[in-house]
Amino acid sequence: MTGERQELAALLLAQGAGIDGVPLVEGESRLEAVGRGLAGAGVRPGDPVVLAGLRGRDLLLAAVAAWRLDAVPAPVPTTSGAPAALEGACRVGADLAVAPKQAGAPVPDLSGTAVLHLSSGSAGRPKVVRREVGSLVVEAEGYRVGLALTPEDRVAVPIPLVHSLGWGVAMSALVNGSGVEVTPLAGAGSVARRIDSGAVSVVAMTPPLARLLVATQRRGDGGLRTAVVGAGPVSGELADAFRTRFGVSPLRGYGSSETGGTFCGTEGIGRALPGVEVLRPQAGETGELVLRLAAPVQGYLDSGEPPTHEWWTGDVVRREPGGIVRFVERIRGPLRLNGRFVDVSAMDADLRAQPGVDDVHFLAVPRRSAPESEDFFVVVAGPGAAGADLADRVELVAAGVPVPRLIRCDRLPSTAIGKPDREAMIELVRKDDAVARP
Repeated sequence: MTGERQELAALLLAQGAGIDGVPLVEGESRLEAVGRGLAGAGVRPGDPVVLAGLRGRDLLLAAVAAWRLDAVPAPVPTTSGAPAALEGACRVGADLAVAPKQAGAPVPDLSGTAVLHLSSGSAGRPKVVRREVGSLVVEAEGYRVGLALTPEDRVAVPIPLVHSLGWGVAMSALVNGSGVEVTPLAGAGSVARRIDSGAVSVVAMTPPLARLLVATQRRGDGGLRTAVVGAGPVSGELADAFRTRFGVSPLRGYGSSETGGTFCGTEGIGRALPGVEVLRPQAGETGELVLRLAAPVQGYLDSGEPPTHEWWTGDVVRREPGGIVRFVERIRGPLRLNGRFVDVSAMDADLRAQPGVDDVHFLAVPRRSAPESEDFFVVVAGPGAAGADLADRVELVAAGVPVPRLIRCDRLPSTAIGKPDREAMIELVRKDDAVARP
């Protein structure tokens, strides 16, 4: 991919888009300063450049500066704690100051890679995800269609850009010539005022931010054209409240660090964006969501696995005949809780080994009062489930991960064909929770 990263930087500059009201080309002096710092620090084509703790405009400028040198930006959320594979890499930190790479630091093979992202993670450190230029361009086209982006739009992204949702929307806006506002969130009120004043026409949010926004008072006649909510579930109640407050129904967004955005729509997780094909399940069926992507998924750094156009998401969905896809549950294994993966394997194995325990099922259940937030439960079934020490076992084994609340029953609820009945278990959990929280 030699040169393609530089071509991406040139495309962004040529589009004439602005960041926080300032055209990207007007940041040329800062881009050149960062570029000189990176070159002086020994950065060469294909080298990773850790963007440590940068936010908003500085993060985007540093990424473009790295691409201009044919290097590979790696945004991380803090100034310390970079993944082991990147610990010796050159860093760009506060005020865009450049720290040289450590002498003798290994350089991973990043041929064909445009950016390195951290996955949401399970137990331990998150994995380092590779994305290629083609993947970023395909995602930008998907968002152009899904969000109906135009060069006249001003897109507010008041969420962290180190995460795939914020990064994807912001970069897609710039690729399509739309201006972006990426000033770090100072409060929901400031975002709402920008919307009410008509300063922004599109906004990207997480569900908790959407709930904060609907609680604000209207202070202007401006309005949104499009809003997208990702990285968590959106209840019907929240969608209705958002539409009442801002005049538009929020789109649900779905994707991953490995693929970028893949679905968007007003129901379920939406419909596949351009460049994304649903291979499984078939229309009218339920099963694991398997996708074919126009640009290959490069996977994880140092995984040794070749790029692939097929991506097994690990999510069980219902695919409606009309094309809408609805999330059902995460496949057993790493459980997604409030947008993060939790490795429950140790707790699962320990509980199943206890005398009298027949089955164990972990659940992330939307909270009744705020469905965009999830509570963590484990349902333990069997004649030994009444044992008083099981809760102690959970706390002991759950070191380093959230501790689920223990729900006991004689038999795990199941469907007519013998599969765990998730809806029945949620009712069981909520009845128990109602007793515990009068």
